[in-house]
Amino acid sequence: MMSKGTKLSLLLISLTILLMAALMSGMIKSNHWTITNIELEAEFKRVNSEQIRVTVAAYPERSFFKIKANIIRENLINIPWVQYVTVNKKWPNTLIIRLIEHKAVAVWNDNQLLNAKGEVFEVDNIDDLTALPQIQGKDDDSVMIWDKFIRYNEIIKHTGYDISSAQVSHRGGWSLDLSNGIHIILGSQQMDAKLVRLADTWAKLIKLNEQFPQYIDLRYTNGYAVQWQYINTENIENIEVDKNTINNTEQQLDTGNING
Repeated sequence: MMSKGTKLSLLLISLTILLMAALMSGMIKSNHWTITNIELEAEFKRVNSEQIRVTVAAYPERSFFKIKANIIRENLINIPWVQYVTVNKKWPNTLIIRLIEHKAVAVWNDNQLLNAKGEVFEVDNIDDLTALPQIQGKDDDSVMIWDKFIRYNEIIKHTGYDISSAQVSHRGGWSLDLSNGIHIILGSQQMDAKLVRLADTWAKLIKLNEQFPQYIDLRYTNGYAVQWQYINTENIENIEVDKNTINNTEQQLDTGNING
């Protein structure tokens, strides 16, 4: 049997628990513990503080104890241009919100965007972003495609130009448009090596005709084919292009045998 002292101790513990539960219930129900302050950390380049205030205000609960930070976070992440957000509570009346915006690096499939990680995201309007590179490809491959785009562009920069657009087929074949208007058919194999070969022979290529080619086909083992566009300076009209044969291109650029 329990001693009187033990019974008294258990009774005091029970009363304490009941008292704490009653106090906590009153605190949770009390209007004194409402969220009245927001601490916000954000760059505010595309998202503004009013959007955040309206989104938080739309949450029906104001009690510090009842408000669900994870639900507010889910609502905030749906704001256009928001890439990452954290929401935490700070006693007694504050929400701390840290927000990071997407940084658009390319237009994706005409009406979407890529961020610096190669992730696809959508916004209401991209009219002011037409200067960004234009990329076409499968959404599931966006990260890989952006990684390759960066790598290919670094190689192309040795020609003095950049890639302005890229198209990637469902089979993985690449074609590029440079900032100087040249169209490049790259194919799907050994793309890095083929672009390096083009960059290494670029000066020789331009020297051949002292003008830019119309397009370059790199889908060959040891060389590439070039189609030139000649201009009649008397009437300033484009004349039918004269396509060099693959063997002729090989001989002029000294790139070795070319296999189809």
